[in-house]
Amino acid sequence: MDNGQKIQRNILLFTCIGHAMTHVYIHLFTAIQPEIRSSFDDLGAEELTSLASISLLLFGVGAIPAGWLSDRYGEKPLLIAFFLLSAGGGVVTGFASDTWQLAAGFALIGLGTSIYHPVGLALISKGINRPAKAMGINGLFGSIGTALSPLAARQLTHWTGDWRWAFIGLAVPMIVMALLLGFSDTGGKRTSDEADEENSAPGAGRSIVGLLLTAMLFGGIYYSLIITMLPARLAAGADNSTLLGGIVGEGYLPFIVFFIGGLGQVAAGHWMENREGRGLYVLILAGTVPLIYLSGMLDGMRLLIGASAMAFFMFAVQPVENTLLARYTAPGMRGRIYGLKFILTFGAGMGSGTALSGWISEGSGLKAVFTMAACFAAASLLMAILARALKPRGKNPGGSEVDTADKKET
Repeated sequence: MDNGQKIQRNILLFTCIGHAMTHVYIHLFTAIQPEIRSSFDDLGAEELTSLASISLLLFGVGAIPAGWLSDRYGEKPLLIAFFLLSAGGGVVTGFASDTWQLAAGFALIGLGTSIYHPVGLALISKGINRPAKAMGINGLFGSIGTALSPLAARQLTHWTGDWRWAFIGLAVPMIVMALLLGFSDTGGKRTSDEADEENSAPGAGRSIVGLLLTAMLFGGIYYSLIITMLPARLAAGADNSTLLGGIVGEGYLPFIVFFIGGLGQVAAGHWMENREGRGLYVLILAGTVPLIYLSGMLDGMRLLIGASAMAFFMFAVQPVENTLLARYTAPGMRGRIYGLKFILTFGAGMGSGTALSGWISEGSGLKAVFTMAACFAAASLLMAILARALKPRGKNPGGSEVDTADKKET
């Protein structure tokens, strides 16, 4: 293995583990909400989701400075800070004895995990010579993290008898990964792509980027509505199924659904290698909208099948989005454009979506949450259709002539 291959292997290893742990931590509270509320007087479902929305708000807000710092100083030191700060937030949350301390812990988790996406994705897009496939694999690990989050929360709470150890225990591997990364070679600061041709970006694409970012904002809202309430929706839908009812309590149903969602990311990353991508984005979102709605209506085994199909499409969107942004953005701006994406999706989108999910579920029930999520997915689809309608042709940010017709239109 030559040095270049070793560097690419290290990049993929640490970004994949970092992506998984990001989603483990940011969604950890969702499966143990009753246990958390029981530790604090007068803390209802709406109040807890509002506190958790602080984490998601900062998860997005922190992405802009994280992306700027990575463009200026390189990605490796930012990834080390991500591991350590996220671990610190988990420890503070685990030892919280009052709601303000719980809020402080959620805030630290949000700030720490906000670093990963703009930094990790910029490093993949610049440091790996087949970035679309790498983003699909990286996306799978994010989905595994989302899948493991409720399972880890339930199991650690069950084994220790206290929800706090779910947050504290997971800080240990985060610290270990920070130390290992410190002694590993990721290639230093990058100002150009490993695969310039693959990442060539039409300079006339500002309108496309704007429409894509708007679609991603709506995507953050519907994603948060679903992720926050999916464990409870699966539990409610399993009441009429003896088979599902026996396994739902320990978080296995969300694990199955999110793992299948991860397979959608791998598939989408493969599909993106030889495609321009905007048409594929429209097709995937078109499949996502009805499946979200059906996941709110079905029960029993049909719910598991429908939710799994929903997750496959919903998660397949992500590597398509990230690769499109890489193709329409200069390497030196990559961290900042990913930072802008995640302040919109995770800060504005997921921050509002998490709080909205608690309000809707208390007022209208869990099924209404999924109906609202389908509406936001439809808005995202509309923006993707408008972006697909534009036909850029011109010089990319690196100065070369680009014609998007050389890739399959979808």
